[in-house]
Amino acid sequence: MHKEVDSTASEAKSSNNTNLASQDQAEGKDSALSECVSVKMEVKPGVLYLVAVPIGNLDDFTPRAWHVLEQAEYIACEEVQSARRLLQLHNVKAKLISYRESGRDLSGDQIVHLLAEGAKVAVISGAGTPAVSDPGRDLVAKCHQAGFKVSPIPGASALTAAVSAAGLPLRRFAFEGFLPRRSNECIQFLQSLAHEERTMIFFEAPHRVKETLQLMLKVFGDRNAFIGRELTKYYEECLQSTLAKLCEKYAQEDPRGEFVIVVEGLQIDETEEELRLNKQAKLDLEFLRGLGLSKRDQASILVHFREIPKNKAKQLVMEAEEEK
Repeated sequence: MHKEVDSTASEAKSSNNTNLASQDQAEGKDSALSECVSVKMEVKPGVLYLVAVPIGNLDDFTPRAWHVLEQAEYIACEEVQSARRLLQLHNVKAKLISYRESGRDLSGDQIVHLLAEGAKVAVISGAGTPAVSDPGRDLVAKCHQAGFKVSPIPGASALTAAVSAAGLPLRRFAFEGFLPRRSNECIQFLQSLAHEERTMIFFEAPHRVKETLQLMLKVFGDRNAFIGRELTKYYEECLQSTLAKLCEKYAQEDPRGEFVIVVEGLQIDETEEELRLNKQAKLDLEFLRGLGLSKRDQASILVHFREIPKNKAKQLVMEAEEEK
């Protein structure tokens, strides 16, 4: 954990870290950590700060998050009482503004007005990162439209926690949030995802987990899946299995706690996938030739943007040339 430093020490440390970053780059080191600095930042007026809070374990509260909340004059939150208990841990004295789904337009206008007057405003969610499957998304959009800067203060996130522990293909994934509550609407929504090739992530309440897993099995068929239950809490459970086995598990026990469900995307037959990629590559090459790019540049673009192996890309370029 980084120690808090005064402004003079911060400037010196920032300078030292900048020198170290330059040295790392000179030595060819490609690490994001080489760019990191520990600086106690001043909370600026007229900026909306999105502050992530723990999803279950209070030790996941970052020093930077507390620093921003301690300086904020106003803090928007979903549940005022819950937020007040949380903020009392560091004796945060900011005024709390209720920002809920039902009254988001009125509260949003109030917050924009405060920013226009130069107030220091932060936003927290009930748990995790604001604006992610959360009414804060509308406030963020409203502030952007009004021309105010939005600054994220990263921290705990059920989404990234589950994704990191799932062990499923994650080069590309789709976050779907909470499913529709009505069964018919839920089925229709899942059917729209039946051919999704990316790994999918869902949030779900405990009383709906059984039905949701059964609907997923019915619509998707039996696929690899992951359950993250009560993440970061004492009774945390991370379980990779299949939809069928998860249905069996929760048919025998009552789900408790907050759930994140991760489901593997549709697996395409390798031959079918190769044909699809070849067809797309031919269209790409036709466009790239029209731009007057060299064969080498055409192949390079296929490698970097279509993730086609280098030798395969060269072969496709040569075949396209022969077919002209």
